[in-house]
Amino acid sequence: MRDKRTIIIGLVAVVVVAALVIGGLALLSDSLAEDSYTSEYSYDVEVSTNGTLTNATILVPVPAADGEVSVAGALEDGDYYAQPEAFSSRLVETDRGPMLEVAVDEFVVEPEYYRVVEDGELGRTEPITAEEYDPNDPDMFVSEREQYELHLRLESDDPIETRDPVGTEPVLEPRADATETACLDGMDRCLEYTSVVYAEYDADPSTEVSIRVTNRGENSWWVGGWSSNWYTDELAVELTGPQADWIAVSGDLEAEQGSYR
Repeated sequence: MRDKRTIIIGLVAVVVVAALVIGGLALLSDSLAEDSYTSEYSYDVEVSTNGTLTNATILVPVPAADGEVSVAGALEDGDYYAQPEAFSSRLVETDRGPMLEVAVDEFVVEPEYYRVVEDGELGRTEPITAEEYDPNDPDMFVSEREQYELHLRLESDDPIETRDPVGTEPVLEPRADATETACLDGMDRCLEYTSVVYAEYDADPSTEVSIRVTNRGENSWWVGGWSSNWYTDELAVELTGPQADWIAVSGDLEAEQGSYR
């Protein structure tokens, strides 16, 4: 009888200890997550081309919520990374609403030649002259595109609503005809919508220009490794030849990406 009682007491003690350990780990996990929790918005614009552009002005959507452009202060203060320096970037008012204006008098695109050099397992590339370039050499290649890029980051003091950001978080504006659609990669919520960009520049008829705008909100935390959840709002368009008009573009928003505690 005493042995049975001793076994029962021992089992109870094991259960209590296990519960305390699990509870302690849960508290530690919550503490680590809370201490490391960060939230950040990002706004990225890329304009690439395979030909020279002159007198170029491009207007693209900006992230906004409740009628306020979330990146207005950073753009006005120049608190972002952008290159090449020949481009100007500023927030402007248009009849379609506030937009980012990217402008340059002349953006010259010239071929750049490279070869791959063995350097350990990965190797490396080094520039070469046009005279050194051999199109029949598989270790040589030519780059015939140049790119303007702008990257802007904003920290948030509050967690970002990544499950249903429309109406509560900054999304690319202007937008119209938003409809929910099936997600191609298994995401839980996807939306398609229509927006616009403005493009005006002189270029050869065969010149190709790609414009891409990405807006993202992300929460991150560390518990034995980094975890995060996010939403991504993106639009892109491909143009050929000189331009001087507003252009309708399709946008996509993917929400509820990543993991949730």
